[in-house]
Amino acid sequence: MATNTSAAIWLAELSWREVWRVGGAGEGEALAVPADVAVGPDGSVAIADWGLAEVVVVDPAGEWRGAAMTRGEGPGEVRAPAAVTWVDANTLLVLDLGTNRLTLLDLVSRSSSVTAVDPALLMPVVMSGEVGYLSLQPDYTVWVESPGLVEGGWEERSFVRWSPDAAAHDTVARSRVSVPSGVALAAWPRSLLGVGAETWVVSDPDGRYELEVFDRDGTSLVRFCHPGEPLPLSPAERGDELDEELPDAWRSTLGAALAEAGEPRLPPVISRIVVGADGRIWVQRDRPAPGAGNRHGVSGAMHDVFLPSGRFLGSIRLPEDHRLLEARGRRVWTLHIGSLDESSIVALEIEGL
Repeated sequence: MATNTSAAIWLAELSWREVWRVGGAGEGEALAVPADVAVGPDGSVAIADWGLAEVVVVDPAGEWRGAAMTRGEGPGEVRAPAAVTWVDANTLLVLDLGTNRLTLLDLVSRSSSVTAVDPALLMPVVMSGEVGYLSLQPDYTVWVESPGLVEGGWEERSFVRWSPDAAAHDTVARSRVSVPSGVALAAWPRSLLGVGAETWVVSDPDGRYELEVFDRDGTSLVRFCHPGEPLPLSPAERGDELDEELPDAWRSTLGAALAEAGEPRLPPVISRIVVGADGRIWVQRDRPAPGAGNRHGVSGAMHDVFLPSGRFLGSIRLPEDHRLLEARGRRVWTLHIGSLDESSIVALEIEGL
């Protein structure tokens, strides 16, 4: 296995420029709980909003084009849109957890067709009440992090993929997750998954900085290591200074879980993988605080950036209050949560690259 030692372009020395922002302000442009975004061939952005039960489209310049899909169970409607992707410049594919189906929508003709998704694939996610990882590819492949049985403070979790023409669910990675008192702790190593349109990436389950890149068919393209040490445990990860905004009962449960687990021998080096629209691999270094979800990443997190070949390009930290959703070249799209908990989707560019 090759160790990545190529010269780095240290992106952390560069700056960010905001290109456009939607949601959180502007009449008729509100967002509630954006679950997923996808960038089309022309730069248009589709936003699956779980809270509004809508799929919204924004043009490449950030102009609001309105809801392409709205709440309902009829043709071209959704109840709980959780993932979205572009099949081509005029066609969206949307995964709806509320109806267990995929909807293919032609934005020009407004015609649509639906494909049922095996309820057994999504039921563990729905029953758990937490969407840990969910992704969708243009070929109708659905990727899910599926919770499993808990025994002795450990849970067997797996990443599963499914497509309509598959005979069965395909488990692509599995690992044991520390769940003392029923709480999953990010400071303990586990497998991670990142999925792009053409490739997918799996990390080492023991927390080492090893990544393996696969094509759509599951053929291993490259496996590489990268030098890196885990960030030190934060006071919150040690059970001190838990988020005071959490409900008292939840803080008490978290405190008990952290005390029961103790400290891991070696925390994971990375905590999230995003495969951008151009195939580049964005690896989040910062771990989420106990009690915080990680589907959309950590606010203002540091990311290492790699080409699909495994060549290291450099590292860059997002602006505060921004969480990485998608990336292509110099541009990234982030989720921004404002001081009043309002949600915005923001297009940023790396200046000086």
